[in-house]
Amino acid sequence: MRQSIPPCEPAMLNSTLQLADNITEESLSFASHHQQLQGILTLPVDKALRGAVIFSHGWSGNRCGPGGLLTELARALAKAGYAVLRFDFAGRGESEGAGLQSTLLSMADDLTSATQVMKARTGLKQLLYLGLCSGGNVVVGSLKRLPEAKGLILLSVYPFSDGDTFARDLNRTLYFLKVYWQKAIHPQTWKRLFRGDVRLGQVLRVLLSPLLKRGTNRKKEGQAGTTPNPADFKVRSAKATASESRLEKKAPPRSPLKGLRKNLPVLMLYGSADPDAKPATAYFGNYASEQQLPIRIQYLEGADHNFSSTAWRKQLQSVISKFLDCLPAD
Repeated sequence: MRQSIPPCEPAMLNSTLQLADNITEESLSFASHHQQLQGILTLPVDKALRGAVIFSHGWSGNRCGPGGLLTELARALAKAGYAVLRFDFAGRGESEGAGLQSTLLSMADDLTSATQVMKARTGLKQLLYLGLCSGGNVVVGSLKRLPEAKGLILLSVYPFSDGDTFARDLNRTLYFLKVYWQKAIHPQTWKRLFRGDVRLGQVLRVLLSPLLKRGTNRKKEGQAGTTPNPADFKVRSAKATASESRLEKKAPPRSPLKGLRKNLPVLMLYGSADPDAKPATAYFGNYASEQQLPIRIQYLEGADHNFSSTAWRKQLQSVISKFLDCLPAD
């Protein structure tokens, strides 16, 4: 099942669009495991390329990102002289495939295919990767297959296989309990309650979500290993799904982090208001310290998981720009 194209971007299959700021956007289609994936290649006009970046969106998202975040970042990078490819993983956005048949492994295969396309289009041997949420996990977990990587930008990335655990959901519940308690002691909240403006049902759903989600998540995980691709790919996907830590009730695995290396600069960005940021940064930060890796972790004060305000996104672009300026030239 494919999702319809989001409103943040007009349908533009088989076309090229000239935008302001001397950049163009071109529709791009390429194959991955006998499925056609759809993407957008954003390019600067009349400017030598400073580099090329491939975007990897989150598990339930698409190439635009939440609220058009990835679209905005791609255009800002193209304006600065970078070629940017953002595409829909199989089963997402306009790409072929069914969502429940996707795994982190199949997304890694899609990313590898996108890499070959980007190298062929730009002629560059080294590439940059930007991953959002679980899309960042895909980038890190694929590094052994991506010798082209010269730098990573990871936004709101959580520990591997920890996306739907009861422990993480409970941590979010404790965070929202604190938020609701602060609201409950405010007189204005009680006035809104008596006027009927406060939706108690919605509040309860947020607080009880860990209990409500446990059965649903386990059912989805049990379905995630089958794909319409060749038999060997089915076996690999099933094995990858079965080994996820949330199924075995273990701590998040560290083995996927082994692709990180001492000559690969990494920028990790989190919003300080994201309730899952601190355990995530501890997970990556401890590993980086132990292995002496060039991983820089930074918080954007007050920002949420999706950096949803205009001010936060401008700040995000500024931090990323400074990081890219410090990378060695090709």
